[in-house]
Amino acid sequence: MSQTLHSLLRAVGLPWPEQLANVPIEAITCDSRCVSRGSLFLGLPGVRVDGGSFWPRALADGAAAAVIGPAAAAVQPPGPEDPVLVVPEPVAQWIGELAAAFWQRPSSRMTLIGVTGTNGKTTTTHLIEHLSLEAGRPAALFGTLVNRWPGHSITATHTTAFADRLQAQLAEAVAGGTQVAAMEVSSHALEQQRVAGCRFAGAVFTNLTQDHLDYHPSMQAYFEAKARLFSTPLLLEDGIRAVVNVDDPWGRQLAERLGARCWRCSLEPDQEAELTMTDLVMRSSGVEGRLITPKGEGRFASPLVGRFNLMNLMQAVAVLQQQGLPLPLLLEGLGSFRGVPGRMERVVVPSAAAAQLPAVLVDYAHTPDGLKNALEACRPFVEGRLICVFGCGGDRDRGKRPQMASIAAKLADRVVVTSDNPRTENPQQILADVVEGLPSSTDRVVEGDRAAAIAAAVAEARPGDLVLIAGKGHEDYQILGTEKVHFDDREEAEKALRSRLIR
Repeated sequence: MSQTLHSLLRAVGLPWPEQLANVPIEAITCDSRCVSRGSLFLGLPGVRVDGGSFWPRALADGAAAAVIGPAAAAVQPPGPEDPVLVVPEPVAQWIGELAAAFWQRPSSRMTLIGVTGTNGKTTTTHLIEHLSLEAGRPAALFGTLVNRWPGHSITATHTTAFADRLQAQLAEAVAGGTQVAAMEVSSHALEQQRVAGCRFAGAVFTNLTQDHLDYHPSMQAYFEAKARLFSTPLLLEDGIRAVVNVDDPWGRQLAERLGARCWRCSLEPDQEAELTMTDLVMRSSGVEGRLITPKGEGRFASPLVGRFNLMNLMQAVAVLQQQGLPLPLLLEGLGSFRGVPGRMERVVVPSAAAAQLPAVLVDYAHTPDGLKNALEACRPFVEGRLICVFGCGGDRDRGKRPQMASIAAKLADRVVVTSDNPRTENPQQILADVVEGLPSSTDRVVEGDRAAAIAAAVAEARPGDLVLIAGKGHEDYQILGTEKVHFDDREEAEKALRSRLIR
């Protein structure tokens, strides 16, 4: 793909000085180490380093031109002959728009649906992808676990990629025949404008609970970052394109802002909402009930467990209804969605003696609300004790540590406190912070070695007990210091279950 520099700048409304040559642009990149001859270097400001300050290296390595911000220009002032354009703030917004223009605005050539919130993003986006495919619409998925579209699948490295790579991936998805794409949109991505240049046809707000307060200065700031997805230029203006969980207090605040431009979803009988569920029957095999929507109602059955998953189901159906997919097809598709790796995932060891083993579930719950939802989802299926194994990450919001401990103590019968990803923080200090939130009467074990903690919890559990291992879910690593080492809760749980069979 090739364009001229001037045509690219014109497409996004950026003026340029007369001396800036109209050179051909063969590629774009935000990484000065990845420039090739004829590429446009987009100097993206970062949290620690302003990428724009690397423009001399980019030009030396063959870049045809560079776009940088005022701060980078102050550090490394370009000369009058340098092919460098200094754009005004917000620099990341301009870079996103340029990336989208280079790739012929791929989000406008598909139905792009963004999902934001503290919990539920991954399950909801996987549901949107699944339901679209079941309805005969080629679909793409961009998220925490994987980025995939027809003919392509790769493990994700960020919840939301940076603008140059994201727009390239969207263009590849369009070329592969994608009609509907579901994207997890993190608060970091919105704050850092990684999705600038995208035009969303639909947007979903799942909930907002305490998380990432190491990054956002307050819950209000965290909310405002999420709310950006629901305003222009990100969300298209025409029609009703937003779906909001109004059982969440922050969701109610967002719904009030949006007014008639959103559909409200609720599981509470006294909450005013466009979508709700009735006649619910929950079993260990899943849930069934009736879904009521602005475009009709109908019965559904799903193998997912947990009340929180009902909101995920409802919101996925709602946003696809807004895009014109028929309700009967969507309800039928719910029955064949088996869930997401690491989200209430059962660890099973095939054996004739399996009935003598406790149930073990692995879940990604790593926030107070996420842990509460997971434990409450487990309780109806526990005949004996509910044992919770969890920890809290290092170099992250310390305030949630005692909160999560308090929730575990209240909702579980036995609590096993262990390490999560300590990172560069002292693991013993993290454990101490967590234990502060445990009442003295709590039936507890504190074991910093996560593998040993899982093994002990499974070993002591009796038939009829349920062990919930929370925090890491699908992750196959643990971060110790600055090093990533292989670690998978599911593997450790399976190992512990197998060891019981040979005792």
